[in-house]
Amino acid sequence: MSGEIPSSKFELPTVFVILGVTGDLVKKKILRALYHLYHKNRLPKKFLVYGFSRRDFDDHMLKNYLLEIMKKNNFKEPEKYDFFLDAFHYVKGDFLQIDAYSKLAKTLGNIDGEWRICSNKLFYLAVPPSVYSSIITNLHDSGLTAPCSPEEGWTRVILEKPFGTDLKTAIDLDRQLGKLFKEEQIYRVDHYLAKETVKNILVFRFSNTFLTPAWNNKYIEKIEVKLLEKIDIAGRGAFYDRVGALRDVGQNHMLQLLGLFIMDNPNKFTAEDIKKKRSEALASLQIMKEEEVATSTMRAQYEGYKNEKGVSKNSKSETCFRIETRSNLPHFEGVPLVLESGKSRECDKTEVVVTFRETPLCLYEIENEQKNTFHYHIRPDEKITMKFFAKKPGYKVEIAEHELGFDYKKAYSKDLFVDDYESLLFDIIHGDQTIFVSTKEILSEWRFIEPILKVWHEKNKPEMKSYLKIK
Repeated sequence: MSGEIPSSKFELPTVFVILGVTGDLVKKKILRALYHLYHKNRLPKKFLVYGFSRRDFDDHMLKNYLLEIMKKNNFKEPEKYDFFLDAFHYVKGDFLQIDAYSKLAKTLGNIDGEWRICSNKLFYLAVPPSVYSSIITNLHDSGLTAPCSPEEGWTRVILEKPFGTDLKTAIDLDRQLGKLFKEEQIYRVDHYLAKETVKNILVFRFSNTFLTPAWNNKYIEKIEVKLLEKIDIAGRGAFYDRVGALRDVGQNHMLQLLGLFIMDNPNKFTAEDIKKKRSEALASLQIMKEEEVATSTMRAQYEGYKNEKGVSKNSKSETCFRIETRSNLPHFEGVPLVLESGKSRECDKTEVVVTFRETPLCLYEIENEQKNTFHYHIRPDEKITMKFFAKKPGYKVEIAEHELGFDYKKAYSKDLFVDDYESLLFDIIHGDQTIFVSTKEILSEWRFIEPILKVWHEKNKPEMKSYLKIK
């Protein structure tokens, strides 16, 4: 059949429907990820892509549109572009109207008839969350998500963050999804969980014997999750002012990272066990009362934020925040857990810093505090470093701080690294939900941050600070 991608290792026929195929997510992430999977023969042998959008395109116009993106971004091996794009087709339609969905359902039914098998079907909602509800309803009502056989062919739906704007909307979305899909059919994307260094966190924690006895409140003094960016809101004033930094990166990326660092050993490295322990870790975070929000959080806007296009002159949205909380997990009781993020800051980095307590009986004098730290670098560097103490050369016993390190990029060949979205799509096709977010995790995240946002916005506590914008 025209559109089959040849020379693949896998034999499961699959149709990938991208709703919002002409949007930024496809342009920046999904197209490259699909091409990498194709280039590495990691897609099913029979694999078709149907793009769904409101633009007045046809198959040929869509392929030309995608071809220009590939050329502009220098995708490897241009001689393979046409073979790859031969799998793409187009359906014009309004996300809110069922007619185009019904037409697509008929088309996919014809494909199954030609293939003589009930194909697997992926539906990627690469669209604004405001239309999630309508799309989910139309997918169901048109019969697109109905199983075509009890033995063959699965259906999966993929959604991007944010999953709601508060606890209520998150619950509403979850209920709607729950009525139409089973949990194992729903793939909620937080691309941070697909980063190589993030996927290594549990291996790092639970495969190194020397860490296990020290990973608790007896030895750990503090854990800090930092996500700092040099860029400002970059022309996204209208969006950012509705959201703020805590909703944008705190409620998802940063809490997911924190959960991985404090969760219990899952004992088995299965998606079910890992997600269960991640969920328990997030549910253990103490819900802050008004006075705790006032004393244990900080929020700020960079100077000139209210002059940005699309930002209200009375804006209460933070571009920077710091939150110190605690967990009810017994092994981390009393340990400060810090989340810090900000736009237009002094550096670009995402890292988790674990500070260990000072040695109770130090045999030698030392100028500074004797505290070991683990720095888990995620962006821009991908490495793990540990600060430790050793003797300086010479006659006297003098102590100096040193660093041990492991650098991903230096340790492994560049060809081995997998892009975030490439990893996400591969796992979706193979049904592995390990790096996807569960309902329980999302609701726990909202239960934690919603009281903070409420005090910030309704009580104006603590007062909004300002900081110098880095140029």
